[in-house]
Formats: sequence, structure tokens, C-alpha cells
Amino acid sequence: MATAMSGVLASIADRVEFLRRVRFREYPSTAVRFAFGLLACFLAAELAPGSRIIRESLATDLVTAGAVEYAVLFPDEYSPDGERLPLVLMLHGAGGDREQLARFQLQIGEMWASNDLPKLVLVTPSVATGSIYMDSHDGMERWETFIMTELLPHLRAEYRVSVNRKTTMVTGISMGGLGSLRLGFKYPETFGALAAMEPGAWPGLTRDKVPDRNKIRSPERISSLFGSPFDAERFQRENPASIVENDPSRLEDSAIYLEVGDEDGFGFMEGGEFLHRLLWRHRLRHEFRLVRWADHVGSTVMDRSRNRFRFLARYLEQPAPPEAAVETFRQRMAARHESKGMEPFGFWPNSTIRSYHSGDAALDYLRARRDSEEARKRRGIVRVADIDYASDAAGDPIRQSLDIYFREGLAGAPVILYVHGGGWVRGDKRRALFKPAALVPEGYLFASMNYRFHPQTSLSGMAQDVATAAVWLKRHAAKYGGEGSKLVLMGHSAGAHLVSVVATNQRFMEAAGASLGDLSAVVAIDTAMLDVPLRMETAGRSQFQVFGTDPAAWTPVSPWHHVEAGKGIPPFLLFGADGRAVTRQQVMPMEKKLQEAGVEVSSHEAIGRAHMPLDTYMGIDGDESTRILMEFLARHLSR
Repeated sequence: MATAMSGVLASIADRVEFLRRVRFREYPSTAVRFAFGLLACFLAAELAPGSRIIRESLATDLVTAGAVEYAVLFPDEYSPDGERLPLVLMLHGAGGDREQLARFQLQIGEMWASNDLPKLVLVTPSVATGSIYMDSHDGMERWETFIMTELLPHLRAEYRVSVNRKTTMVTGISMGGLGSLRLGFKYPETFGALAAMEPGAWPGLTRDKVPDRNKIRSPERISSLFGSPFDAERFQRENPASIVENDPSRLEDSAIYLEVGDEDGFGFMEGGEFLHRLLWRHRLRHEFRLVRWADHVGSTVMDRSRNRFRFLARYLEQPAPPEAAVETFRQRMAARHESKGMEPFGFWPNSTIRSYHSGDAALDYLRARRDSEEARKRRGIVRVADIDYASDAAGDPIRQSLDIYFREGLAGAPVILYVHGGGWVRGDKRRALFKPAALVPEGYLFASMNYRFHPQTSLSGMAQDVATAAVWLKRHAAKYGGEGSKLVLMGHSAGAHLVSVVATNQRFMEAAGASLGDLSAVVAIDTAMLDVPLRMETAGRSQFQVFGTDPAAWTPVSPWHHVEAGKGIPPFLLFGADGRAVTRQQVMPMEKKLQEAGVEVSSHEAIGRAHMPLDTYMGIDGDESTRILMEFLARHLSR
């Protein structure tokens, strides 16, 4: 006991410098109370069951102080020669330093003693107030760089702690909570889990969208972080919400804990709630706690802290497989939904409930493109990009190129050529989105093409590009596992118009060295240009700019006017958007005319899908239009 107490007294003596920082003369009564409280905290920490703290510093050129102090909390089981223990980077709040670790030592020791928390090592560095653990705008104080490039490697070399993502975690309170969000979101390859308590996060994706009441940091502090004038691009890189929004797929395997009191004096519950909704919208698994009657300070903080450590414990131990009763319940609920013709509820992440209806078309497209790329990656699909199918010496070669999607083992696969929309003046072959991820695993070779635009070429020139690309695929598909004799044209909007022209006006396939008989099927996704002269009666300026004002020039590119029996026109599948007038004016009449000509045809009005979402969701699990597409292809392409 004497030895233990001497160690306690020595440790307390080591902290005299810390106590000296308190301004006793200016606030004598407050300072005395604070000193006694702090002394009690130190005593409790030193006597905490099964734990010990050491205090060190690490020299660095990355911050002006020249060295950074840090504290390390070990369980008694730690040995310099033993197994590596999980590492938790524990970040303090504004105004704090490494001694915050001592404040939680008793709690952590008790959780170790009761087996509520696995044995691990916790480290708290002393970081400048207001830095939010990021590099300053002028580069003089590079706290984030220090933590990621110097502190973590140092800890892993100096102590027996984790060198793996799975067992490296970050947590923090207030400023430290914001720091844990930033580091955990920016470096998911380093931190497998993050636990943020009452983080000072912004409730907005851009600075101008953050309400003034949530801009609590002073102009001087903001300028030190984001410059003056304000660097909006830097904010996009460093704001936790923006980091999620810019690339949510990177966090699909991260364990995320977020909590805040519903009476937080700084208003941080608004930032917490905003992040929760954002994570939910992106279907990123996380645990969110809005703690009733809890403020930013006070006695609730210590009790709430146990929950973040419990979360990290669950993460490290990983839940057991569902119990038999849970599995039975899930099966019963799934059967109930299926009996009503509905999709069963899925578990995160679930592509059937992703939303690309934000109202911002550009943002929706970027999000869908990112998600579809991740889906292809998970399914082992390879993209060979920018293959030339023709050559226009006067134009941009990328406009006459295509991408091919396939995966290992594909052989004798029917070939699908997709043609994007864009009003005949814009667009790109990467608009294929989820279609390759859905079709290639089902045994199809998928290609997506670019074509020349107006005014570089005419509509007939665009149609000729489609036919030329189709014939190129017919001749070269075998190289990628495809069967060129089974060729499907698929297009959306302007692309749907072009594939319909190529499949009805034989001159384009013949000019490319083939015939209509070389096409196995056509899928036209929501085009208004099937009967072009009829459409031009109500067309706007943009259509007249492309199609011109001469009715004689409309007929060659009007699919309706080339539907005849006995020409070898392939089967058609016509999609129309929900409630769109052109579905009644163009799609339904075209279906009837094809039927009268003896052409196999079917149509589908996509309930709940507008013009762009109809194409965006094509290929997503659970999408009704995708189901109809798959059935059509299976019916007309026996494999």
C-alpha cells in the first residue's frame, strides 16, 4: 500500500505544472474548487482498477510548439512483449489536453474489470484549442498531418498496439467529437470505427447553407481554418457532412457512433441530427443517440461516455449470427410482404431504397454513378474504356468510342449496346449507371457508346454512329466473351430515338455492312421522338435547333414512318415515364403500329418513375422496370 501511495503522490507532484496554469489570483474561490476537484479526479484515476497512465511527448516540425504531449492508458494486461492490443485515439474537447484521458481512466478501468470493454490501449494527444484536429489554412499548424503521419506510426512502433484498420478506432467529445468524425470519415482505411460524442459539426453541406446560429466559431478562428476570403472548396473537403456526401461508398464498412444531447447549449443537436439524416439517406449503417434532457456539459457526460465505449466493444467483438427466433421472425415478415406483392424490408445497405430524387439532377447523377461503380466493383465487373468503333478525322475521337463491361468466364454472351440521352447535344457513355452491374452477372456482355452531337453532325450522322458501333460489336464481341449474332440496342430519351431509327430505317445498318436482321431486339426508354412530324407540331426551340424546320428532313429519322411488315424489324420493348403525355401520344401509337406490322412489341408505363429516374433506376434490385427488361431479354435471347 505504501508503494502504491508513493506512486500516487509522485504522480500528483508531476501535475503541479498543470495546476499552476489555473489563474488562482484572478478567480480565487473558483480556482480552489477546481483544484480540489481536479485533485480528486487524479487520485481516483491513479487508484482506478487494472490501469495505468504514462505521459510522453513527441518532437515534430509540423506544429510551432516543436513537440506534442500525449498520454497513454494501458490495462494491467499490457506487456511490451505481449500481443498487440486494439488502439483507440481519444480526442479531447476545446480547452482540454492530454489530461482528459485521466478523467475517464476510472470509468474505463471499471469497464475492463466488469468485462464490458475488451482490453485496449487509449491515447490522447494535446492539441491546440479550435484546431478541430485539422491543418491550419496557412500550413503553420498541421495537426491532422501530425496525427496521421507521425503520431500513429510512432505509437505503433513504440507500443504493442494495433497496426490494422479493424482494431484501430477514434473517439472524442465536442471538438474531439468533430475531430473523430473528420478523421474517421476521411481515413476509413485507417480507422475501422469512430464514436463521436456531442460533436461540433455543421448542419449543412456548404458554409452558406449552415444557419447563422450554428456558426459559433469566431471569424478569426474560421479564417485560421478556412482562410480569408473563405475557401469554399476546403470546407467541402473538411466538413464531415460534405465528406460523406462526396463519396459515401467509402464508409460502407465503417462502424459509426454519433450522439448528442437534445438540450446541447451550443446547439450541436442540429449538426448531429443533420449527419444522422445524411447517413440514413446514403444507407450507411450507424448508431445515433439523441439523448433526452442532456446538455453539452454536466453530470450526464460521464454516463453517456459509457455508451460510446459499449459501442466500440460491440464493434470489436462483432455480434453473433441472429438467433433462431430472429431468423424465423424475419422469414415470416418477408413472406407477409411477398404475399402482398411487395418487396421485403431489407437491411442496410439496401439498394432498393436508395433515393436519387434530391431535386438536384447533377447531384443525383454523380451519386448514382458513384454507387453504380461500387456495385460493379463488388460484382467483379471489368470496364474497358474508350474503344474506337469509327474514325472521324475532323472530330473528337472520344465521341466515336464505346466502353465494354464484362467479367471473367463470360462466353457466348448476348450483347447489349446502350445509347445515352442528352437532347442530341450532350451526354456521355458513363450514363449506363447500374445497367452493367445488373446485366453482366446475368450472362450479358454490355457496351455503352458515345456518338457525335449536333451541330458536329446531323441526326442521320448520329444514327449512323449507332449502327456503326452495333456492327463493330457484332464483329468484335467474341474477344470479350460476347456473341455478336445476339445483339440488342438499348437507349434512353435521345438515345431511345436513335436506336428506334436504326432498328426501323434499314439504310443505317446497311451502310454499316449489315441488316435489320442482325438486330435481336430493341429497348427504347422514354423517347418523345417516335413519330417526329407529330411531335414537331408541339416542339420547343431546342427540338427545332436539332431537327430543323424542313419537314422533308424529319422523315428519315422518324421511326414511325419506317415501320413496315416484312422488313425484319426486331422485337421492341417501349418504356414510358409515369404520367408523361408523350407516353400516350408517342409510345402507345408506336406499339399499335408495330403490332399491325407483325412486329413483336410490348410497352410499360413506369409508375412512380419520371423521365430521368426511369433510366437511373434501371438495373437496381427491386426496380419494376428492371424486372420487365430482364423478362423481355430472356424471352428474345435464348442463351
